[in-house]
Amino acid sequence: MNLIYIYLDESGDLGFNKRSTNHIVIALLITKNPFKVERCIKRIRQRKLKKKLKELPEIKFNKSNDIIREKTLLCITREPIEIAYIVLDKDRVSPSRQNSKQKIYNFITGYLMRSLPYENTTKLKLIVDKRISNKVVRSDFDRYVREKTGFKVDISHENSEYNKCLQATDFIAGAIFRKYESGDCRFYDLIKDRIKISEHLLR
Repeated sequence: MNLIYIYLDESGDLGFNKRSTNHIVIALLITKNPFKVERCIKRIRQRKLKKKLKELPEIKFNKSNDIIREKTLLCITREPIEIAYIVLDKDRVSPSRQNSKQKIYNFITGYLMRSLPYENTTKLKLIVDKRISNKVVRSDFDRYVREKTGFKVDISHENSEYNKCLQATDFIAGAIFRKYESGDCRFYDLIKDRIKISEHLLR
């Protein structure tokens, strides 16, 4: 049985002040062959980035120009991947819950993972961008996701600087976020044919 790799990253924030984003997106890049996605990111770095940019530890959607965004997303979607995502309109979050940011993050991640069409016999590995530094909070996240998905999943938290598939997921999350936050569908349209699951927690 092939192992299915699921890479998770988000775009937007979980703040609730005037400078905060209106939405947060959690995106999953799903593949049985991560090496092809890694090769894609490596190719973009080698062929498309200027010499100064090649020295950066990773490429990110928000720090790239539109040409790099387009080239990266087109390259990723030519590989054998699927995309799933969830978007939360933060106006849906009651004031009494707004201080429980990690619980909100756990909830929407669990909600998305639960929608994946896998069975208990499927071997899954979830790789999460290492945004959670606290080991206890990280363990709570892992336990919550496993409970909500209802099937076995191996979870690891990795630094995106060293994981090219997480860098690819960052571009996917950024493209989706642009659609909901500002109505800019240019980059979303490049990946929409690869989207298999979209969950919306909107007003």
